[in-house]
Amino acid sequence: MDNFTKPVSEAGNELKRYINLKITHTGLLLNRRLSDFASQLITMLVLAGIFALIVLMLSFAFVFWYGSEMGTYYHGFLIISLLYMIFSLIIYYFREPLLMDPIIRKLHQKQQKMEANEATSMMTVRNKEDMEKQLEIMELQLEQSELLIQKHIQDLGTALSPTSLLNSLFTYALSSSSLMMNGALLLLRLLKKRKR
Repeated sequence: MDNFTKPVSEAGNELKRYINLKITHTGLLLNRRLSDFASQLITMLVLAGIFALIVLMLSFAFVFWYGSEMGTYYHGFLIISLLYMIFSLIIYYFREPLLMDPIIRKLHQKQQKMEANEATSMMTVRNKEDMEKQLEIMELQLEQSELLIQKHIQDLGTALSPTSLLNSLFTYALSSSSLMMNGALLLLRLLKKRKR
C-alpha cells in the first residue's frame, strides 16, 4: 500500500511547496513594482518641488534684475537658483541609493515579518540588485518544483497502473500472514474435497 500513498504524499508536499514559492515570488514581484512606483513618485515630487523653487527664484531674479537693471539683488537669486539646480541633479543622479533602496529594504522587512513562519529562506534584500538576484533564485526554485511535481505525478500514474495495482495486491496478500493462513486452509479444503 506504500506504493499508493508515497507518490500521493510526495506530490501533495511538492504542490504545497510550489504554492508557497509562488506566493513568495508574487510578493517579491509586487514589492519590486511598488518600490519602482514609489521611487518614481517620490523622485517626481522632489523634482517638481525643486523645479517650482527654481522657477520661483528665477522669476524673482528676473524681476529684480529687470527692475534695477544690473543691481545686486538678482545675483543672489541666480546663485540660489543655480544651487537648487545642482541639488536637483544630484538627487536625480543618486535616486536609487537615496530613494529606491530604502523603500526596497522597508518593503522586504515587512515581507520577512509576514513570512516568519514560512519554510522558504530568503536572503537579505538591501537594494535593487539584491532583489533581482532573489527573484532569479526564486524563479529557479519554482522551475525545480514544477519538475518535481511532474515527476511525482508520473510516479503516481505508474503506481496506479493495472499491473502495478495487481502486483501490489499480490505482494500485500503474500506478506499478510492471516491471508496466507486463510489461503492455505482454503487450499487444503479444496484438495480434501477433490480426493473424495
